[in-house]
Amino acid sequence: MSTKICLDSLPGKSSEENHVQYLPCSIEHNGDADVAKYFTKYVTEETVANEGDEEEEEEEEKVLHGVFRGYPLTGNVLPIPEGYTGVVLKETRPGLNSEEPRTLKAVCQFKKFTFWNWDRKPSRGDKYQQAMDWAEIADLIHDSNN
Repeated sequence: MSTKICLDSLPGKSSEENHVQYLPCSIEHNGDADVAKYFTKYVTEETVANEGDEEEEEEEEKVLHGVFRGYPLTGNVLPIPEGYTGVVLKETRPGLNSEEPRTLKAVCQFKKFTFWNWDRKPSRGDKYQQAMDWAEIADLIHDSNN
C-alpha cells in the first residue's frame, strides 16, 4: 500500500493559534471541537523542581494539569525541534481495502504541542519526548561536517 502526502494546502508559516493537544485515548469524532471553551480554560499550570544528580542544580519545569471526562491528566508543552515542522494530516478518502493507496492532506502546521498522560508526570521516558529527542540525534548522525 502506498501513501501520498499532499502539502499543497499548507500555509507558508506556522500559526501560534494552531495548538495541538495529544490525549492518550481514541475519540470517535471527526469534526471541530471547541477545545478552548471546554478544555483549555480548565487547565492549570504548576512549576515543579526537577531533582537531578546531587552535583547538578535543580531545574524548574512547568507541568500542566487538566481533566478529560473525569480522568485527571498531567501534561507538558513540547516544542518541535529546530529545522522541523509539525503537520496535522487528514485522510481525504479512506481506501476500501488495505491494498488501495491512501492520500493524506495537510490541514495545519504547528511549532509546539501539548502531550498528556493519564497516570504519570511527563518525563524523558515518554514516547513523544523521545521522538523529539531523536530528531536532534538524527541531525548529528547525518551531519556531513562530522
